[in-house]
Amino acid sequence: MKLNFAILLFLLLTNCKVPTAKTPLPLAGKTIEYRYGESVYHVTFDSDTTLLWEAIAGDETGAKENETYVAEWIDQDKLFITWGEANGIGVSQVLDFSAGEVYNHLLRGRAASLGNGKIRILE
Repeated sequence: MKLNFAILLFLLLTNCKVPTAKTPLPLAGKTIEYRYGESVYHVTFDSDTTLLWEAIAGDETGAKENETYVAEWIDQDKLFITWGEANGIGVSQVLDFSAGEVYNHLLRGRAASLGNGKIRILE
C-alpha cells in the first residue's frame, strides 16, 4: 500500500502522465487505398468479417471480389489480416496505419511471395 502511494505521489510531483491505451480503428464501413507501385486497390470493409477489394489501376484494373477475412490487432496501429481469394491465392498482411505501410505475403499453391506498399484511409 505504501509503495502504491509513493508511486502515485511521484507521478503527481513529477507531472508524469500515465499512458492510456488507444482504441483500434473500427474498420467496418471504411475504404483503404493500397498502392504497390503503379497498382492501386481499394479495399472496403463491409463488416468485421467481409470485405470487397477492387483493382483501380495497374495490370488487374477492373478485377474485384468479395472476401471473408479474419483479423487481429497487434497493437492500436497495426492489424494482421488474412483471407483466401476465389482464385486460390492466400493473402496475409500487416497494415501499419501509423506508418501508412502494408506488408503483404501471398501464397499461390506452395509458392510464397512478399511485398510492401502504401496505405491510406479514404474519407
